[in-house]
Amino acid sequence: MATLKLDSSIANKLIDLLSSDDAFRQLFSTDTLAALAQLGVVINDEIEAFVKDCCTKVQLAEKGNIAAAQGHIRDMLTSGASQSVPMLDANQAGGRSLK
Repeated sequence: MATLKLDSSIANKLIDLLSSDDAFRQLFSTDTLAALAQLGVVINDEIEAFVKDCCTKVQLAEKGNIAAAQGHIRDMLTSGASQSVPMLDANQAGGRSLK
């Protein structure tokens, strides 16, 4: 199973850009590997496998939702997430939430 564990400084930068920068959000959605490389992530087989398994159809949440959940996202990104990623595109009417 592919996993992703980012250095806290890279995770913070990723969250910051996903919650504020439209150009980076577009890059992350269309070429996740390039976006990660832009942040300084060393692309290796494990990172490629994670992106292939988990990031084929990225639909980002609103910038404000990402900013509001930054602590949860940082914890997930720095602890070694497997294919269980947070559902940041959760239905606004209810249903899913970060835990």
